Amino acid sequence: MVWRQAAGVVARLLDADGARRGGASIKTLTLAPGVAAKKVTHAVVCETLKHVPILKLVLDDAGVALSDDVVPNRRRRRAEDAERAGRGEDAGAADSSGEEENGSDENDSQRDTSDVAADEEHASVVPRSLAYVLGYEALFGAGLEPDTSSDAAGPEKRTDAAAVVAATRIVVRARERLKSALKRRLKASKHGSTEAFLLAQPGGKALAAVPTHSRHARVNLLKTDVAACELELRRVFSLSPIRDPHVPDLLVFPPGCDLHDHRMVQDGRLILQGKSSCFPAAALDPKPGWTALDCCAAPGNKTTHLAARVGRNGGVLAFDADTRRLRRLRENCAHAGAMDRAAPIVVPERGDFLALNPADPKFARVRCVLLDPSCSGSGTAATRGDYLIAAARGEAIDVEADHDVDACGSEGIGSKKTKTETASAEDAAPPPRVAAARARVASLARFQTEALRKALSFPSAERVSYSTCSVYPAENERVVAAVLPEARRLGFELERALPSWHRRGLRGRGLSDADADALVRADQFEDDCEGFFVALFSRPTPPGAAKVAAAAAATEAKAREDLEAARATKRAAADGGSGVRPVYRAGAKRRKKRAAPLFR
Repeated sequence: MVWRQAAGVVARLLDADGARRGGASIKTLTLAPGVAAKKVTHAVVCETLKHVPILKLVLDDAGVALSDDVVPNRRRRRAEDAERAGRGEDAGAADSSGEEENGSDENDSQRDTSDVAADEEHASVVPRSLAYVLGYEALFGAGLEPDTSSDAAGPEKRTDAAAVVAATRIVVRARERLKSALKRRLKASKHGSTEAFLLAQPGGKALAAVPTHSRHARVNLLKTDVAACELELRRVFSLSPIRDPHVPDLLVFPPGCDLHDHRMVQDGRLILQGKSSCFPAAALDPKPGWTALDCCAAPGNKTTHLAARVGRNGGVLAFDADTRRLRRLRENCAHAGAMDRAAPIVVPERGDFLALNPADPKFARVRCVLLDPSCSGSGTAATRGDYLIAAARGEAIDVEADHDVDACGSEGIGSKKTKTETASAEDAAPPPRVAAARARVASLARFQTEALRKALSFPSAERVSYSTCSVYPAENERVVAAVLPEARRLGFELERALPSWHRRGLRGRGLSDADADALVRADQFEDDCEGFFVALFSRPTPPGAAKVAAAAAATEAKAREDLEAARATKRAAADGGSGVRPVYRAGAKRRKKRAAPLFR
């Protein structure tokens, strides 16, 4: 089952990357609900992708016949079937279930290898991704033993299992040829080991830089405190995490420590959250009792962090434009204890942040704003496995490249060029993939700039944080530089966020050295956390903020009084108008009077 699942995930990742649609991440696919033996499957997928550059050559040298992987997602299969039907061909294989692509990830990942290898006419051919998985196991993993057992009850899954068994037998028969081919390839390339060969391939430098971070879990201050968590973890679970030196309510566990099924995570006392993801709320540092605004809130880790900071007497207005993501936000906030019916801290609302009216009275008491908008996610590329996928496809990624694109899509001042770009002519056009990525970053930067201007426009806001999980200056320093003049006209200045953190913003990019020093950057390869960026704007309490907040409070109080009066009037009408409940009310069912007995 593990090999079948791993092959399905590899096929899906390579297909999604090749189609330039991004696709799901390794973690998303290997930890999906329908995947068994998740940790083992995840490890096999990562190691297989890492070794694909050498496996391609060795499988070809050994004469193992490969077939293309089946297109993994239903949406594309339906499109292809519709195209065949338009040509008058049979489209009987169309899937009419109507499920969305994302909703069938875990099932598709187990079916990707089924149709090709199952047919008898292809008995000597192995689907490409399955061959990579089996080749890795044969040469570098735990080895191969043909397994004739079927672990699935349904006929479709039995076909899958039979396909894997047949493919395993093919690779087992070719095992000695594969080993000989590997030795010849290493000797011809003058590399003493497979690791050295992989490092020398395009993308090898990025592959070697993929980090293994510590595991982090935030203590949910709405349900417990840090000292109590540490005591229980030590005494009951024999775990000894350390307190993070930069985020006071964050605990650090060794790499590989799996806490997903831990009791304290399940009951909401611990929240699994990366360290750099905790930076925005920690930098914003709202006071207890404040009202905060989370502009792009889902899935809700930063929202619940804000809720824990403002406490039971404060509030968090959380907005997200996507209904499905908003549902997940509500679930996470409820799990964290931030949405108690009696007195909820978080008030989720579906809405486009850019369409909000800052002058609306419901925002009059918002004293801090957390803006973490959509971004390229380049700071999480190593965690998502992007470098593994790029290496598997033979794409060169220079992890030191400083991708700096301004809002118009041209390269920014001071940007570094990769070795490939330096070697080429200065006026050479970038490859289509690079051009598309730069255009996307430029589009995101325009949206981020507009969103930050909106965040700074709330009349009572005293602190505004802007953050991304991107490493590109176009989404970070240049966005800050674009809005800084307007922010200063509103009375804001850049405050030095997280003063004890060592890595600051990049110099230049339209910012003074002092401005750059106020910014926070995290490096995904050097800082034991994912790549991140945070800017903190602060100002004194605006002169009219107290009056606006008082007016809003009076309006809310009046609304509550009117509501209570309306309810009292309704009750009085139901009670006959006097407030005293009559014996027989209008419309009430009267009890039937019993006849008196003739004799007593």
